[in-house]
Amino acid sequence: MFKVSGIIHDIEESIKKKKGRIELEISGKRIPIIADEDVNFKSGEVKTVKIEPIDIPSCTVTIIDGYEKHPIGVTVSIGEEISSPFDSERKGKHGVFIAFKDGQVKKGDVIGGVFLIHLHRE
Repeated sequence: MFKVSGIIHDIEESIKKKKGRIELEISGKRIPIIADEDVNFKSGEVKTVKIEPIDIPSCTVTIIDGYEKHPIGVTVSIGEEISSPFDSERKGKHGVFIAFKDGQVKKGDVIGGVFLIHLHRE
């Protein structure tokens, strides 16, 4: 989180140097990524796993939580079939999962976590 707040500080400082009035307010939350299907993995495989839908409001950045992971691997990103613009509402429907050992992801398993960081501009 320190790394993110350092980046945010740099953004705020660069905004202050610009003419006009721009205020940046940041809020967010952490959401578990939950599998919505059973998928078998061999060590080293990378597969897409259907997940319980995650609503991503407009102007929201998604940051995968590297700490929370499944016993056989980790989710490295979430997305939808067709990418939508940053300023539109989106919905995470699948996760890209990398297995580091043989095993199975079962429906209902937590396979990662994601921070939703909302950027509000005036």
